Amino acid sequence: MRNRELHFLSRLSAYTLQSVLIRVALVSGVGLLFFFLSIKIAGDSSIHVSGLEYFQLVLIFNIISESNVFIDHLAERFFPIPEKLSIRVILHISVSLIIAIGAVFYFSLIVKDALFFTHPIVQLMMFFGLIFIFILILVSVTLRIIEKWIFSVRQLEEIKSLKLKSDYNSLQAQLNPHFLFNNLSVLKSMITFDPDAAILFTQNFTDVYRYVLQSKDKTTVKLAEELEFIDAYTAIHKERMGEALQVITEINKSDMKKEIPPLALQLLVENAVKHNIAVKDAPLVIEIKSSGENLSVSNNVNLKESTFSEKTGLKNLISRYSLLTERPVFVNHDDEFFNVEIPLL
Repeated sequence: MRNRELHFLSRLSAYTLQSVLIRVALVSGVGLLFFFLSIKIAGDSSIHVSGLEYFQLVLIFNIISESNVFIDHLAERFFPIPEKLSIRVILHISVSLIIAIGAVFYFSLIVKDALFFTHPIVQLMMFFGLIFIFILILVSVTLRIIEKWIFSVRQLEEIKSLKLKSDYNSLQAQLNPHFLFNNLSVLKSMITFDPDAAILFTQNFTDVYRYVLQSKDKTTVKLAEELEFIDAYTAIHKERMGEALQVITEINKSDMKKEIPPLALQLLVENAVKHNIAVKDAPLVIEIKSSGENLSVSNNVNLKESTFSEKTGLKNLISRYSLLTERPVFVNHDDEFFNVEIPLL
């Protein structure tokens, strides 16, 4: 119940229709309450307040509260949480002080001729009202900052958890007996008939495992690093599959420094090899292309009849991306082609 209450208070500073209406109603009600109390406490029958003056008072209180909320949302673009948490706290304190000073000058200069405001009790109660509004808004903004910070921490933990799971699955897939048996059989044959090629094959085999181990502590890697790994990874498959496997890479030079989750390309290439028939007369063609914003991995479809897939690897990749960016992963397929587009970070 307490968490729901804190969540409600933190959402008061959001720009949704419900939050804005609640905020305006609450601030207006508090302002009028303190105003009426000040008039009652003053007990001066000579104090007369027009409807316009009531509206003016409510408007001033709402301008003060909305200014804080606006600054909070503006600061979110330039000082995100949790990286700039200290700057956000200092900013809100400074803005609150500036707005408070501005409000005091407004009341002392603009509405100083209004009879209702010249009474000391009214002035005191309006001062208390302003303090209450500031406390309310600052509490809402502070809770929103705390909630955002907690959410960011949880996101990082979830990314680590998903990445560990992905790395484990990738490492497990490459260490399964079938993978080792096929490639060790190829290596044995190459040692006998082509020792020089066997050395290159062994080097690629080593590079694959080294990359998996080195990337296990990283959230993202440079696209150039992932492509270098994919070259070694596909070279292993090509030694076994020959011309039945073709990998076409077209990457813009400017995209090489951009980043993707580690082993993302390996997952997509492995899925293509795992689920499709590849023979010399009907090769499996995998195309890896960049377009500045996205990286596209596509292959022709010739599904193996005995292959069953729950698509857990692809779901895991989509989940990892959802925590890294709001940009989606696109999956398009038909009877002839399977294409996945992942964002470049």
